[in-house]
Amino acid sequence: MRLICCSAALLALATAPALATNDIPKRKPGLWEHAMQMDQLPGYTHRAHVCVGENLDDLARHEAAGRCDKTHVVRVDDRVLIESVCQAEGSKVTTKGSFSGDFASRYAGQLTSTFVPPLNGMASTRMRMEAKWLGPCRPGQKVGDVILPDLPQGMGGIDLNKMMQNLPKLPGR
Repeated sequence: MRLICCSAALLALATAPALATNDIPKRKPGLWEHAMQMDQLPGYTHRAHVCVGENLDDLARHEAAGRCDKTHVVRVDDRVLIESVCQAEGSKVTTKGSFSGDFASRYAGQLTSTFVPPLNGMASTRMRMEAKWLGPCRPGQKVGDVILPDLPQGMGGIDLNKMMQNLPKLPGR
């Protein structure tokens, strides 16, 4: 459940740079840590390490093409506003968010998502996120790779990209 919600949020975030215009800041290439906190999981911080490269925008656009009907990103003053409509596990996921920062070393913001029909009983969620640049991507990590380093109960180091590739094809995917 936690993984599905965070995956939907990461999908929305990954598509944001893909559709950005020239006035929207581009993340510095390298390894970024996204620290996310959801209202439904008070006190728990979910971390994802994302390898960003010069061509990540094209990769994100390709990966999201079949799952998102709408992604709109616009800069308003010092904020970047995101709105997306995607599909996840049979639900329509509408996400709205607002982010600010220099996007070269860090940025932060909030996303609100609604699920129709509810996803595993959840109709909506709010997530706060802080992202910081850690340095170069890890050896062997490719641009676009997402690693979940600190899941509880010994599940750390999960490679989200490999896990998603190995899932059986579900209707609508």
